[in-house]
Amino acid sequence: MNFNQSSSEQFMLYLKSLGGSEADVIGPACVVSDEDTVETVVSRMRMEQYAHGYNLVNPSLLQASAQVLISRRDENKPLRLPRHPQEGDYQLDIHLTDSDPTRETIPMKSLKEAKVWARERLDTVGAQAGVIYLSTLGSTGPGTGTLASNFERSVGWLVPINTTPATTE
Repeated sequence: MNFNQSSSEQFMLYLKSLGGSEADVIGPACVVSDEDTVETVVSRMRMEQYAHGYNLVNPSLLQASAQVLISRRDENKPLRLPRHPQEGDYQLDIHLTDSDPTRETIPMKSLKEAKVWARERLDTVGAQAGVIYLSTLGSTGPGTGTLASNFERSVGWLVPINTTPATTE
């Protein structure tokens, strides 16, 4: 991983590894608001593709595109995270095939420990993907909060760089 890259650049590299490009994050369906989550962006992009006659939509490509968009939005926001996260501030969204994501609280204070805990949990349930969010006020549902890390079994962890040093150890 190149620590000089922003989180959106890292997510873009992942998108490209799936066969995507910058064209996948441009257009009316790709405009994100402060209220948008990865899941709402994926849903909007899926509807846009169906409206244009694309019936076979690659869910991994949509997910990666949405992560690029949300990450770009979050990089432009002032960081309003606690200096030292408390136990339970990290949340894990578990993505299982053919079901909606579920959210679980991670009982760890550091991102490093949260990733170890999350990987064990993902292995236990057989998930191919998971996303760690740092909860922010009112962010309790899947896809909400500040994106902290993304796990894809074929790639491993992708870590946004825009977190403060206190949240990464």
